[in-house]
Amino acid sequence: MADGPAGVLVVDDHALFRDGLVAVIGRWPEFEVVGCAADGEEGVRLAHTLHPDLVLMDVRMAGIGGVEAARQITAADPQVRVAMLTASRLGDDVYQALRGGAHGYLSKDEPAERLHVALLGLMRGETALSSTIAGQVLAELGAPGRAAPSSPEWLTQRERQVLRLLVDGRSNEEIGRMLFLSEATVKKYLGSITSKLHVKNRVQAAVYGLREGIVE
Repeated sequence: MADGPAGVLVVDDHALFRDGLVAVIGRWPEFEVVGCAADGEEGVRLAHTLHPDLVLMDVRMAGIGGVEAARQITAADPQVRVAMLTASRLGDDVYQALRGGAHGYLSKDEPAERLHVALLGLMRGETALSSTIAGQVLAELGAPGRAAPSSPEWLTQRERQVLRLLVDGRSNEEIGRMLFLSEATVKKYLGSITSKLHVKNRVQAAVYGLREGIVE
């Protein structure tokens, strides 16, 4: 990310929500809204012309949906960070978004301060999954109480603690503070977790951990 505030593109088909989100982001000096789009097609076009650092994208919109728009945006510019900000908590939407290249999946019910933390983490290269969405995915999959599969290597107790906080939507900084670890150490644990679970990033690790009952 270049020096100065990160450029944010907001893509949502509800004008009132767009205006409210722009107002909230405007209070945060680390970010600057550089454009708004009312649908996925316009979002893709503006991403190509405005080159934002971060795109906040609704999932369900007329025409090109958010998942396809995210796929096109990240394919054209792998450096841009895309996070789904949506009311949809359906498991299929979550998985399709993550497979499509999204770096986060956040709920529109998220408090402003939690959204701020999540966006800062995204710009540090982290991924984000709202704890409310993680809980919904868990409920849909009926995963509680299931034993961890034999395919991934067993996680250590500390790795499970990190994964549990990850599922709760905690940032690296918050995990480190809660477990009395440095952020560098947290990153090492996350690298070990994703390697053992054979997933690409922290969001996939959180969803996998819930789905397979690795964390409760």
